[in-house]
Parts: sequence; structure tokens; C-alpha cells
Amino acid sequence: MKPTPRFVRQRGSLLIVAMILCAVIGISLVSYMQLGRSSLTISNRALYNNAAINVAENGLEEAMFAINKMVADESYSWPGWRNNGTGSSSAAWQKFSGFSFDQNTTGMVRVYVYNYRGLQAPRIIARSTITLGGATSAPIEKWIEVTLRKTSKFSNGLVARTSIVFNGTNTSVDSWNSDPDNSAATAAVPYSAIVRNDNGSVGSISVAVDSVMIKQADIWGFVSTGGADPTTSVGTGGSILGSGSTYDPATWTSPTVDPARVSTDFSANFDPVTAPVKTYVNLGGSINNDTVLPRGGDVPDADGNYYYSATSINLVNKYLNVNSKVVLKLTNTSGTVVDVGGGSGQINVLAGGSLALYTEGDVKIAGQGVANGVDANGNGTLSDAEANQPINFQIWGTKTSGTQDIKVAGNGVFSGVIYAPQGAVTVNGNGSVGGSIVANTITMTGNANFHFDESLANFGGGNPFRVSKWKELTTASARDYYNGLYDGSVRWSD
Repeated sequence: MKPTPRFVRQRGSLLIVAMILCAVIGISLVSYMQLGRSSLTISNRALYNNAAINVAENGLEEAMFAINKMVADESYSWPGWRNNGTGSSSAAWQKFSGFSFDQNTTGMVRVYVYNYRGLQAPRIIARSTITLGGATSAPIEKWIEVTLRKTSKFSNGLVARTSIVFNGTNTSVDSWNSDPDNSAATAAVPYSAIVRNDNGSVGSISVAVDSVMIKQADIWGFVSTGGADPTTSVGTGGSILGSGSTYDPATWTSPTVDPARVSTDFSANFDPVTAPVKTYVNLGGSINNDTVLPRGGDVPDADGNYYYSATSINLVNKYLNVNSKVVLKLTNTSGTVVDVGGGSGQINVLAGGSLALYTEGDVKIAGQGVANGVDANGNGTLSDAEANQPINFQIWGTKTSGTQDIKVAGNGVFSGVIYAPQGAVTVNGNGSVGGSIVANTITMTGNANFHFDESLANFGGGNPFRVSKWKELTTASARDYYNGLYDGSVRWSD
């Protein structure tokens, strides 16, 4: 038998090696093609993830436009939107479609607006959907939840440029709405435990570590700073909680601080203010005797207010009674320009009256302080039920440099608002303080309970809404909350 030639065996080996190399190259090429396709798909979805956010924000802008259009024009009817009524808990919704992109990709956004009439702070849910053209992968969805607030100077309870300090051992902060229907035709709602809300907002734009010192205070609402973590200042008896706060040991560092009610991105404007440009009736010096405004025979301005000027207010065991709409400008610019004390000195804002006080000087209110309301039971102090709305007593600090000291003391009810961009405001007492305070610094030295009047967000008229909280809903549980309420119904699918 002849042996097989060696070169024949070698050619067979080369053929096998070549086939193996071709197989390896083929597998590599397929793998690289698959990798390239996967990379293209990932890149494409990343691109349209951004598009989904943009579409969702387009829906938010449509809702913001409609809301602020309604603020400027109450007759605005939200054309194209559906709604379930016009009450305080009403809602409106609409679907915007027809968004077109490359590669036959399309998009749409469903928008739902809680409290769309603006009687309370509106909340917007925008759910965008991007459908990729010619792709078998799932559509891309982005969900955004936005809470709005009015741009009033008094959109929050306690607001400081520098610091807010609670020195009392039993101080508390909460809120209520004295005008839930935003209508002068309905009676004001006095503060009580029945109407108590958890929107007692406290904020400082400072980034300093001591910008908000909670200590032993109980905040039934929100605390915000410009950068520092306010939770480090909460003492053993203090808290930052709300009605929906449920302790979660997995996410909470302390059972008395709800992390959802703390933020470090607070911002606010501290614009200087001046007294209105009007013709003022000169009262001829200081108000230092028992005085009633308006005086008999004086004529109100066309806007219904009586405008007066004086050098100062010095009520030592004397009173100033206000029984109509009065604007009072004090012309002294240094020292203590408002001094109410002596045991029984008092400013009384009676039923049907209001007082807007403009001063550049220091303010010291002690004695029986300010009675914004009527002491119906005659016990010498006001109760929450007897107090007028805080907006009926206003202190406007007009100082533009340096420090303006504003001290408010008493054991009754102080119902009012204070706006003083240069003010060092100190509240000392054991009673109830209702309204809003905006100043450079705020110090609560007594054990007073502070109640933010949410209706003050409407003060000024025609104030547009702006975003106060923006967050993307990324978890299934967060989305399921809205899915359970609206998915499959006309609100989301129409």
C-alpha cells in the first residue's frame, strides 16, 4: 500500500485552519455588528430620553401659560382643556400630540393640573411618551411633577436673607388659609386647630450653617435654606414634619425630621419698598395722644384709602384706632420711630379697618401691642377667633442700608405682616402670631405659635405663579399613584 503523500496531508490541515479562521472572523463580525447595533440603540434611546424631557416640559409650559393667563384675566376659559368644575379642588387636563422627530419618531404629552383655578397652589403632572419609529423597543416615558406658588412677597411664612432662630422651648409653626375661596364676598376664616394645615414654611437664602436654627421648635410644614442642611439644628424636642410624614428608618436619619420637607435650594427676592406716591395729609408731628383715623371730614383717595403722614408714633398709655383703610407714612428716618408701650399703649385696627405703616426707622411694639381685631369678650387681649386677617395690619420697612430693628412683644395675638429687607425682627411673647414675616434676620425669642396665612400668597393682585418644587417621577410606586387615579380614563387617554 502506498503511503499518503505528505503534501496532501498538509493541504488538508491548511483547509481546516482556514475554515476555523473564517468562522472566528465571521463570529467576530457578527458580534461587532451586534455591538454596533446595541450601541446605536442605546445612543438613540438616550437621545430620545432628552426629547421626552423636552416634550414633558412643553406640557408644563402649556399649563403654566394657562394658569398665569387666568391670573391676569379671570374670564380666561382654558380653551381645549377639560375640567371637573371650578371649586377649590378642581382639576383640568389635556393631551398634546403631533410632536415629530427624525426616523419617524413621534411624541405626545398628557398634562393634568390640580387646583387649576389657582384658589390653592396648583400642581401639574406632565407625562410624555416618545414612540420610536421602526423600532420594536418599548416607548420612552418621562413623568414630571411640579408644584407652583404665587410670587407674592408673602408666599411663605418666615423668610430671611440671613438667619431665622427659634429660641423658645415650645414654639411651633403651622399654617391655615383665612380666605380659601379667594373672595372678599365670603367671611374670613380665623385660625383654629380645625383649619390647621401643614404648610408652615420657613426659609433662608443664606448658605451659612446657622441660617435656620430650629432648636426645640416644631415645624408643621417645610424648612428650606440656600445651601446648608437645617436638620443639624433640630434639637431633641424639635421637629420638621407634616400630615403625610411616616417614619421610614431606611430613608430617615431622624424620626422627627421628614427629609421630604427639607430642601437646600431656597431662593427669594428682597426688593426695597417705598411708600405709595400719593397726596398725604400731614398730621402735624408725632402721633402721641389718643387718635382715631380717618379723621372726620377727611376724604379718601380714589383707591378708597386714606393717606396720612406723621413724624413718628409714640403711644405711651395711648391708643391709635383705625376704622377704615389707612396708609400711614412716617417721615423720621432714625431712632425708634414707632414706640408703643407704657402698659396700655395700643394700635387698634377695628372691624372694617386696615393699616399699612411705612417707616425707615426702628419699631418697638410692646404694652398691649397691636390689636388687629375686636376684643369681643372684653378680657383685654385678642384670641385667634377675634383677630382680623393678618393682611389688615402691615409694617413696611423702607430702610435700604444698615439695620432696621423691629421688635414685637406681647402675650395675646399679633395678626399682621412685616416686610423689611434690612430688618432685624424679634418676636417675643407667649401668644399667637399669625401672618408672614420677611426680613434680614428673624428671631423668635418667646414661646409664641406662628401661623402662616396661606391666603397672603394672593396679596398684591395679579401675581403670577412660579415653580416652587420640580421633580421627576422615576419609580414605579410614584407613577402608580397617578396611574391608579387616572390611567385608562378620559383624563389621561383622551
